[in-house]
Amino acid sequence: MSAITIQPRKVVFDVTNVPRHWNGGDPVLTRFFDALSVHFPEGERFFIESVRHFQDQAGSERLREDIRHFIRQEGQHGIVHDRFNQVMAGQGVDVQEVTVNLRRFIKVTQKYLPKKYQLAMTAAFEHFTATLGEAMLKEETDMFREADPVMRALFLWHGVEEVEHKAVAYDLYQVAAGGGYVTRASALVVATLMVHLVVAPVFWNMLKLDGVTRQPMVILRGLNRLYGRQGILTRMLPEFMAWFRPGFHPWDSGMPEKVAAWLGEYARHGDPMQASAAVYETAYLERVA
Repeated sequence: MSAITIQPRKVVFDVTNVPRHWNGGDPVLTRFFDALSVHFPEGERFFIESVRHFQDQAGSERLREDIRHFIRQEGQHGIVHDRFNQVMAGQGVDVQEVTVNLRRFIKVTQKYLPKKYQLAMTAAFEHFTATLGEAMLKEETDMFREADPVMRALFLWHGVEEVEHKAVAYDLYQVAAGGGYVTRASALVVATLMVHLVVAPVFWNMLKLDGVTRQPMVILRGLNRLYGRQGILTRMLPEFMAWFRPGFHPWDSGMPEKVAAWLGEYARHGDPMQASAAVYETAYLERVA
């Protein structure tokens, strides 16, 4: 079960003045996270529904409580990203079309895939988001070094909470859905393919909207920072691939020091902007010392 107590947090970020290319002026790095963000609200709703279907079979009161907090956290994630998605709509991104397409895709998934497999996929998606959340504060990935402070704080808050509840869907899958290695392993393969098939066209359309598709070197540099030998996503592979180890559990990797630091900082004042600034600046100073 969870190694820590999950704590839902109601937060507000003023995203009205966020620059178009908020991640260090890099359109590729910015639009990669924007393309994730635009899918988060509907994706979070799918996760909640998948978990709710099995929550009465959770067994222990601790897992039941974790599920309640998981649902509240995921619901808040959807609200916050919905607000930023409206900013992107103002930039010309067709958020409504993306939402409708994803909703249709999810309905087909829910119609044809067994509930157990949907829960396994939710656990797999949660593994991806938790791995990304842990990477957000790792010195070697440095994905938000020059990001707008508001967007850095927004994604760090989201990422930290993904780490905080990273085992909930997995534990429910084991306890209520009977577990099973083959289903679990295949679910991450399917989930990874889905992320790329669903997100990649939106990512490309955003770059096209910005006129970046006519700048091949800009695209190549950005993709190298994501998928290159020392890229952000490439560096996540060892933790990501741990999912396929028999006997794996999300808490095998423990609680990253910087994530714990964010949680401690937030507990002192309840401000995600301050928590982000304090923890990220500390990490930066340690890098350059």
